[in-house]
Amino acid sequence: MNLSMREALNNKYDDISEILNSINEEKNHKLNQTAVPAWKHLKVNNFNLESFHLPKIEPFNKDYINLENDTLDKAVVLETKNALWVVEDIEELINLKDSFGISDKFIALGEYNFNTGVYVRSYENERVESPIRLSFEMDEKNPTTVDHNIVVAEKGSKVTVVIDYSTKDYYDGFHNGVTKVFAKENSEVTIVKVQRMNDKSMHFDSNVAFVERDAKVNWVIIELGSKINVTNYISNLEGNNSVSQLYSAYLVDGTGKQDIYYTANHRGMRSESNMEIKGVVKDEGRKVFRGNIDFKKGSSRSKGSQEEDVLLLSPKVKTDSIPMLLCEEDDVEGAHAATVGQIDEAKLFYLMSRGFSEKEAEKLVIEARFSPIFEKVPVLELREFLEEELKKRLIDDVNC
Repeated sequence: MNLSMREALNNKYDDISEILNSINEEKNHKLNQTAVPAWKHLKVNNFNLESFHLPKIEPFNKDYINLENDTLDKAVVLETKNALWVVEDIEELINLKDSFGISDKFIALGEYNFNTGVYVRSYENERVESPIRLSFEMDEKNPTTVDHNIVVAEKGSKVTVVIDYSTKDYYDGFHNGVTKVFAKENSEVTIVKVQRMNDKSMHFDSNVAFVERDAKVNWVIIELGSKINVTNYISNLEGNNSVSQLYSAYLVDGTGKQDIYYTANHRGMRSESNMEIKGVVKDEGRKVFRGNIDFKKGSSRSKGSQEEDVLLLSPKVKTDSIPMLLCEEDDVEGAHAATVGQIDEAKLFYLMSRGFSEKEAEKLVIEARFSPIFEKVPVLELREFLEEELKKRLIDDVNC
């Protein structure tokens, strides 16, 4: 593996399509020929993706990488466009055998026509204590973010990456992303994704992880905005004793539409997955959740669980939950649950008996749902913003 920082910085390329074509000549075909999917559950049809990325996406012209001083002593951090030229195994990292993501069209856009993104590779047995932060704020000059992120944790290492997608004022933002995680033996990777785009924007995000023996991948996903929000997360538990933990909190309000799809593929023996999803749907929001736990042949003595708990704040909302268990092994444990309902009257009564008004009690109950997941965000100012943003978006209903 050749990771010369000087070599990366000295290569000034205007167009990276040549090397991308040499890596995978099918990408351009998929981008131009594959149809955009229709999300019938959300009543989203005939979506015109071309209007956002043709003829060519302009570069993302903002500083978006935030590193602590000691991070580069323990990891390589490059813009993906530079990593294409200097990382010897980049073809293997781009040409995945496993299918993943929202659709071939969106994956091809993220891999072939990206305008930003990072390549992160932690050194063997190194613990990168401070999170690597990426902040993509879309505005009039940068309305489109198409990021291609690759995170590789070498054997025995630990790394955290925090990615924040936001929009300035009321500009129409568009995001389509591809994030790939490769957790080598006995490593740990935490990916925190925060989506807080305004209600005129669109968010599409495809994520996949490959988890080797004794390794662990943690996903922390917080979705608080956008007009259309479609996300897909897949954890491939390849090695024995591999682990995937997914924590998700979402709020769908206004006329927002959200499609979330989480999958854990168990292949290694004694592998373990857990999905914990907390949601609130209000106003005229629409949401569909699909969660899969798939025990492949050879994954004996593995465990998988998923639980979605949704709170409905309006009679006009529409929500669908579709959990699924698939199994090719006998000696495994799988469980799934989906709870949909209104605020628990017993909890309200208890809080009101302690002196809170009914509206104050409602607000506390809702905030308490998200608090455990917000606490997993390792950046204090971002965590505080999320808490305030939640209060602001709930004020119409609880009006405290």
